[in-house]
Amino acid sequence: MKEVRREEKEWYDNPNMITTLLIAVILLSILLSQSFAIRNHLDTATILRSILNHNSLYLFVLVYFCFLKTKIGKRYFHILNVFVSIFFCLTTIASVFTIFQSFGLTSLVDLALNIVLTIYFIYVFIRDTVIGTELKITEAPMDEVNNNQYFYVICGIIAVSLVVSLIGASTFDGIVLALLDSIYYVLFARYIFLYKEFQESKKKIKNVVEKKKEEVKPEKIENESVKKKPVQKEKTSLKGEKETKEGDTV
Repeated sequence: MKEVRREEKEWYDNPNMITTLLIAVILLSILLSQSFAIRNHLDTATILRSILNHNSLYLFVLVYFCFLKTKIGKRYFHILNVFVSIFFCLTTIASVFTIFQSFGLTSLVDLALNIVLTIYFIYVFIRDTVIGTELKITEAPMDEVNNNQYFYVICGIIAVSLVVSLIGASTFDGIVLALLDSIYYVLFARYIFLYKEFQESKKKIKNVVEKKKEEVKPEKIENESVKKKPVQKEKTSLKGEKETKEGDTV
């Protein structure tokens, strides 16, 4: 049982493993969606529309995670996060317009998921950047909510979205794509969760180092004061000896 628990921790607490799984799920979803479209004898215009509507987010996120596997992506990590946050904001705005076009439970759940995931991403990845300090994201009331609570709220919305999609799906293709979408969102939320945990661990280490520095400073001051006191006594004693010698000569 201990070995199984260690293996479970290794895969869902390892950011490298999560990003690899995300790349695999995105590629599988894109390939299956296009193969389903070709198998259903859809015309090229419909296939291109599906690529732009359904796969545009996947393609962008795929490029993002592929860059993170390279040295260039790791160097410009914060810049990539800014572009991703802008893209997420655009998709959230687009999901607002879909409500006016086709109002229903599916569009409402998708809007809620996009809003919560976008806020979560911006709060975690942009807060330590220059843009985050200018926007004062650190002063937002979201600090009162625990990281685990964010993750479980998103997973709950994903579960509701999956149930709604499965109820509305009339074909096997729709069921498969709905399952892949849910897996993608859970993995992406886990990726954000792990980076937030990394930030909190860095803060804890900083606080421990600062406390140790504060504890060392008074000790240094005490040691210096102890060293200085006997030196002053010797000087006064030497002055007294000189005065006595002068008195003797007189």
